Amino acid sequence: MEIIIALIPFVCIFVFLFIFKQTSLRSGILSYIATLFIILVYPKYHIVFEEIIHASFKGFLISFIAAYVLFFGMLFFHLINNIGGIQTIADFISSATNDHLLQVILLVIGLSPLLESTSGFGIAFMITAPILIALGFPPIKAASIGLVSLLAVPWGALSTGTVIGAQIGNIDLKEMGIGTAIISIPIFIYFLIIAIYLAGGREAVKRRWKETLVVSIAFSLTMILFNIFVSVELAGVLSSLVSSGIGLLIIKMKGPSRFKSANKTIEETYTPIVTDKSVSIVKVMSPYLFLTISIFITRLVPAIKDFLESNFVIDLPAFSFSLALFYSPGFWLFITCLYTIFIFKISKNIIWNSLKTTVKQWVPFVISTTTFVAISQLMTASNMTFVIANAAGLTFGFFYLYISPFIGGIGGFLTGSSTGSNAMFIQLQVQTASKTGLPLNLVSSIQNASSAHATMACPSRVALAATLCKIESEENSLLKKMSLIVLGAILLIILMTTILMFVEGYTY
Repeated sequence: MEIIIALIPFVCIFVFLFIFKQTSLRSGILSYIATLFIILVYPKYHIVFEEIIHASFKGFLISFIAAYVLFFGMLFFHLINNIGGIQTIADFISSATNDHLLQVILLVIGLSPLLESTSGFGIAFMITAPILIALGFPPIKAASIGLVSLLAVPWGALSTGTVIGAQIGNIDLKEMGIGTAIISIPIFIYFLIIAIYLAGGREAVKRRWKETLVVSIAFSLTMILFNIFVSVELAGVLSSLVSSGIGLLIIKMKGPSRFKSANKTIEETYTPIVTDKSVSIVKVMSPYLFLTISIFITRLVPAIKDFLESNFVIDLPAFSFSLALFYSPGFWLFITCLYTIFIFKISKNIIWNSLKTTVKQWVPFVISTTTFVAISQLMTASNMTFVIANAAGLTFGFFYLYISPFIGGIGGFLTGSSTGSNAMFIQLQVQTASKTGLPLNLVSSIQNASSAHATMACPSRVALAATLCKIESEENSLLKKMSLIVLGAILLIILMTTILMFVEGYTY
């Protein structure tokens, strides 16, 4: 009976999302209320009011780490988009080559990871899919490829999901980032192959398998290296820039650039408030480079790093919470927004519209993420997580290693957010790993990777894809397709996990 009661918060989230078709925001709030009800009514999990407040507020503090970064990441995106910067990038890709497969490679493992790594929130898809339609792809293909392009979600919004996971699970951020990158090696290759297959079938894969492998392996290896030697937060940005450069080099080696006009213009599919066709690609990319260099310096110059980590710090020992405001990527995204406003001389009207759009998208995320993290904290404080972990450990033992990816995947599938999934499940995963004697860092990396890569099949995200690409009648078909693709990714994670457990020298 105790295990059934302890599982109710997770069941509530599933029921509210899929049975009652509620949003993540409402599902989170209602599930939080259900969790409170259990804690107040069921004696085994009862905790005093002060502990409830403490756990809930700690949930807010942890979610604030992500919210701080995400707000300025989203604002940065809207500023760039509203001055026609995204259109400039799209035009550049279109003019670089008329080979659809090479365009897909550039978008899927270049532009999309760059946008996702700086902005998060699945914004990369909302840009990639319309660009694909503008380049001449049928809407169903554009939607599918656009969703698959969300392969850098573990490093989305400068790795906020991974940062939250490390914070909640009490895992070293660098080790978690490296572990996630290693586990994701076959996933990156798999997703790019899938994107090429969706674009042109088996013949396309045969025709471009060399380029696909070169770019995806380069993306994978640089992702690992940047996590190790630079920072987890910057790894996605830097890897996407490297893979974009390699993709453009391949295009140049294939022959001179060819210019092609698509059947539809970018404006027909995604219209910024103001379009400035005179904006150069170099100028558009300069804010991304400014952001990268700024964070790069703060991570690699010891004097600056020590100063930022020890000054302007929110420190609340009672909640085991600390946030260095100026060291956080959120602050440097804010500075990048100011830099963007200055160099593009953005008008007050565009700034105001960008702020309004950002707040409208940001507030629901903050509330829903806070409720998910608070539920996780309440379950831990009331011993529910311990009961579930203990039961899972006794039931599965070592084989929990093969259950863990499915738990993470379910979290990503349900919430459409690696942050939300980690908030819900990473404490459970870590505690179960502790009970079964499995490496904690490995299991936390499995949770992080599986939850992030499963977000592309989230029903709400698929529904958005169908609406954005005007294929509402094919939503169910798209959901089935994406679910099968994600299942393939989960199986690859299981395979990679098995290899890592038995490779000599790979220790956690």
